[in-house]
Formats: sequence, C-alpha cells, structure tokens
Amino acid sequence: MTKRFRPLHELPLFAGEDDLAMAVLGPRQLRHWKQVVQLLEERGFPKRDTLMGGRYTPAVKAFFDREYRVKGDEQISTPHVPARLGASHGRSPAALGAREKRRPPD
Repeated sequence: MTKRFRPLHELPLFAGEDDLAMAVLGPRQLRHWKQVVQLLEERGFPKRDTLMGGRYTPAVKAFFDREYRVKGDEQISTPHVPARLGASHGRSPAALGAREKRRPPD
C-alpha cells in the first residue's frame, strides 16, 4: 500500500525519514533523501532523535527557512546555488594554470 502524501505541517512532531522525504521532496524520493540528508546534517540539519524515533519536524522546517532566508510568511528570497552532489567543486591546479596561460597579457 502506498503512503498518503502529507505536507510538512501535517506530520507528527517527530517524523520518520519516509514521511519527511515525501513531504520535502515528493513521492518515491526516499533513496535521494537518505543521500542528501547526510550532507544537510553537516550544515546544521536536525539529527534523528533515537529516543523519539524521528526528526523534530519544526526544526526541519526552521532549517529550510534559514537556508532559504525566509523571514516571514510572505518574504521568500532566491535560494542559493544547488549543491552538485558527488562533484568536485574545485578546479585542478593544472586546469587553472592552463587557463592563465591562454589569457592575453594586459
């Protein structure tokens, strides 16, 4: 049986990974959620409370509100550049040196 979609504000105070994945990313995104959530935890995303059996849902919403700089019900700013998961963010020194060599002198 497929789980019914519930938005974040309808989830219990401590929600499980499958409910959070569906509320945040949509249906059939649990595998992606499990990969992304590890990276988000490094940036302050609330960890799973083992005693309560889930993540504190208001803290999950607060994390995304801070991440996307939402200051009130109506004020939403443009989100930051999405992370390129699994990609190297820096260029190799060789690639940077090659670019410098191609640049014409001033």
